[in-house]
Amino acid sequence: MPAEPVRDAALDVLLRVFDERAVYLDVSLDKTQRRKKLSERGRRFLGMLVYGTVRHKTLCDFVLQQYCHQPLDELPLVIRTILQMAVFQSLFCDQVTHPAMVHTSVDLAKHRTHAGLARMVNAVLRKVPQRLDEITFPDPEKELAKYLKIRHSMPKWLIRKWMDQFGDETARALCEASCETADSILRVNTLKTTKAELLERLGNSGVVAADDVPLPDALRVIQGGALPRTKWFQQGHFFLQDTASMLPALLLEPRPGERVLDMCAAPGGKTTHLAELAEGGAHIIAMDASRTRLWKVLENIERLETPGISVVCGDGMNPPIRGEFDRVLVDAPCSGLGTLRRHPDLKWRMTQESIDEMARNQRTLLRSAIGLCKNNGIIVYSVCTFTPEETTTVIESVLAEGGVTLENGPEYLNTWNIAQGMYQSLPSSGAWDGFFLTRFRKQS
Repeated sequence: MPAEPVRDAALDVLLRVFDERAVYLDVSLDKTQRRKKLSERGRRFLGMLVYGTVRHKTLCDFVLQQYCHQPLDELPLVIRTILQMAVFQSLFCDQVTHPAMVHTSVDLAKHRTHAGLARMVNAVLRKVPQRLDEITFPDPEKELAKYLKIRHSMPKWLIRKWMDQFGDETARALCEASCETADSILRVNTLKTTKAELLERLGNSGVVAADDVPLPDALRVIQGGALPRTKWFQQGHFFLQDTASMLPALLLEPRPGERVLDMCAAPGGKTTHLAELAEGGAHIIAMDASRTRLWKVLENIERLETPGISVVCGDGMNPPIRGEFDRVLVDAPCSGLGTLRRHPDLKWRMTQESIDEMARNQRTLLRSAIGLCKNNGIIVYSVCTFTPEETTTVIESVLAEGGVTLENGPEYLNTWNIAQGMYQSLPSSGAWDGFFLTRFRKQS
């Protein structure tokens, strides 16, 4: 008998993420969704299963280790993943009954392995708790780092780093926020419509959205189906984008008639936002080192019908272009630790060593951006993280070399202003991703 199709598909996604190939979660999920014909309800449950299991991986292992007779890392990966997915369902999926969780997991183990391992899965899962308050955690008053590691499934090195940088309470809040599900936010394409028009059109399509985001042209989705399948998305009336990731383009303030460079443009969200802010009147170069990802930029430009954008394949650390730009955006590749709500697999992927390497590349990118900007022009540096290595240390080293000064952006961004020219959003202080941004004025 075939296994239940949604859980079977979820297992495919998770095995690609957890095995040595370590495929990114969103890439793995997209690959499976393209192959499987699932109902809209099935697609939503699939997303919940895979994101929840990755998000709560350490907690699931902590629970399982109390009921397994052998170390978890000695189990076949497929069995360990079935067990992790089952514990996630038991603790976080109200719509799944305990007997249904056990039954479907055992069927999955039979389908993927053999009867002996399926009996082991059955024996373990019949004992696992059904509520978080049935689990005995380390005492947070005595062992805060250990408690956060298990309760919120965070790597201990990252918890220690946040405790050193922000203090115990903020580190705790960051761990809690990183395990939450992010709101769906959309950016209105002002070249095609207005907030009011889009709210009305979405409402007529069964999507409930609210104009309660403190940024121009952003709406929060409260209730609705698959937004990318709506005709308003397909016709380019909006772009799905976290609120914090709209800050870089707003801080750069592009204007009609200017030459603007987006140095790390893929997948094109900020590039098209720049075009909208310049009312379609700027000449924008969208550059990225990945030829494959540039196709995504082109796809978004075509869907949103944003004018004035030229696409260039090139590495910002050794750019193939010359000339002076009025404004340059460096949305640099980074650890992404401010986006763990949307990309929970990053916490299992990143290390201190990878952060140090990214910081070196970020300094090179920023120096390159300064070189391509005209005198008195503006450069904005942004990353979706808040490690000191990728933020203040990069800024300080570039400032020490001279040629640029810090300046503040528009007043409506003051809520996130933390120092002259510097802005930061934290997931712990609102339903936003964590971003760090700096605005420079070239003076040479």
